[in-house]
Amino acid sequence: MLLCSITTWGQEFNPTDPAEPGVAPRKLTLKALPADGGSVYGAGRYVPETTVGIRVSPAVGYVFEKWTDAHGNTVSSAGSFNFVKGYGDETLTAHFKFAPSAPAEPADPLLIQYFRLTLAAEKGGSVSGGGKYQSGTTVSLNASCEEGYVFVNWTNQAGDTVSSARSFKYTTTAANETLTAHFRFNPSSPSEPVDPILRHNVKVSTEDGGTVSTTSARLLEGTSCTVKATANEGYRFLGWYVADTLYTSLLQFSYTMEKKDIHFVARFEFNPYNPGEPQMPEDNKYAFYMMTVIGKPGDVLDVPLYITALDTLRDMSFQLTFPQNIKPDLSSVFINEKAGGYSVSYTAVSDTCYLFSLVGGMLPPGNTRLLELKTIVPDDYATGLSERTKINQVSVCTADGTRLTASTRNGRIAVYKRGDTNGDNLVNVTDVMNMVTFVLEEETDVFIEEVSDMNDDKVFNVTDAMGIATVLLEE
Repeated sequence: MLLCSITTWGQEFNPTDPAEPGVAPRKLTLKALPADGGSVYGAGRYVPETTVGIRVSPAVGYVFEKWTDAHGNTVSSAGSFNFVKGYGDETLTAHFKFAPSAPAEPADPLLIQYFRLTLAAEKGGSVSGGGKYQSGTTVSLNASCEEGYVFVNWTNQAGDTVSSARSFKYTTTAANETLTAHFRFNPSSPSEPVDPILRHNVKVSTEDGGTVSTTSARLLEGTSCTVKATANEGYRFLGWYVADTLYTSLLQFSYTMEKKDIHFVARFEFNPYNPGEPQMPEDNKYAFYMMTVIGKPGDVLDVPLYITALDTLRDMSFQLTFPQNIKPDLSSVFINEKAGGYSVSYTAVSDTCYLFSLVGGMLPPGNTRLLELKTIVPDDYATGLSERTKINQVSVCTADGTRLTASTRNGRIAVYKRGDTNGDNLVNVTDVMNMVTFVLEEETDVFIEEVSDMNDDKVFNVTDAMGIATVLLEE
């Protein structure tokens, strides 16, 4: 067991980093124009003067043009940039241009690309399971038959049969796709006796993001069936709705038939594990979050932990889990001076997980860089990887002694080769050209500063481009 204790006392008030305690977070809304042109990341609630990482991911066939504010003024022409949050609610719009003949943009190592899987149904049934997914994701698809119809098959856009099973697992590709379920009218098949007075229909359907099912599609009044929803990867369940009114938030429930047909719609929210910069959840008062930290083999990286609190907090504890083979230097733990009076201890739960306890101090409301520690990337660590740093088992104590949990947002540690300016895990002439483009202050699709400063002088210039070229000549 590892055990250490560090005590810090806040002596100085620092109103500019971050904003003064007590300043409430304000909303930052991000939009895409057109809506299908791409995805935007970084929206949320932030304390004024917070620097927020804003990013876009263009959809297939689109290219990014610019960011504008609510008045139409251009804010930035870079797809990824840092935005300083103001003191009011703000809206930024990402503009995309349809350019299907343009060459594909290089993949951004800090963004995850998603493709849309659209499901369609011919007359005689309904389908569920569509949505936005990374390529190679295994998705559950389901087709439900209406009375008097039988399922035939699933086909793709070319008309080829994908599956003859009504419910099956489908692996997505790196392209937007449409799958269609086909049904055949079969009035001679056995069916429930027609009873228009006592028997009614239970219909279940879904929007993007999951599958739905019911144990019976037609019930006698007063009898019951089970209705179930299952969220696909990257989505979370919001609830069952009837005519746009929330019926229940349970994934599975028992329904007793009343005196008329009923249609339940399952709704899901696209919520991938790393949608962008951390944001303050609207339904929680306290949030712990980490960011993406980038380096190269042999680096010592600073890994910060942030907290947003709307009320004063006292004692707190949490677990931090690091990627395998990237070890934290527990002797380097640094506590922000705003977190005055805390005694910090930590114990090893496993080879990669550590329990931290902060007692005896007080944290005022606001957004705070709570603590920071250093991690060591081994010289032989595999490059091109981006692995998560996790926060869990959070417990906080309010000023009145109430124990509560808090929401969390995990971070990542990304490791790339020295000179790999575009993050494709290769060092080649493309990286030299990317460096030159950046030095000339022209827009680059991707530029990873942390591994591009070849002579470590904190300045990007032609010397760094020559340094990359030297690496190529030595190989």
